[in-house]
Amino acid sequence: MTGYLIRVGGHLDDHWSARLDGFAITRQADGTSTLCGPVRDQAELHGVLAGLRDIGATLVELRRLDADP
Repeated sequence: MTGYLIRVGGHLDDHWSARLDGFAITRQADGTSTLCGPVRDQAELHGVLAGLRDIGATLVELRRLDADP
């Protein structure tokens, strides 16, 4: 599994976590939300990104946190 950090504009409510494959949501003081969580493969990552698109979130940053050995 590979962990990802995704930052979006605006503050997302915690209830979106279930729709976004269980990513943990942290609201930042700068008005953004940070989502962190593991994904099994690129298809799952694209699903999370599609979910963010579907709720109208603006993608600010996408960063891989670690990679498979």
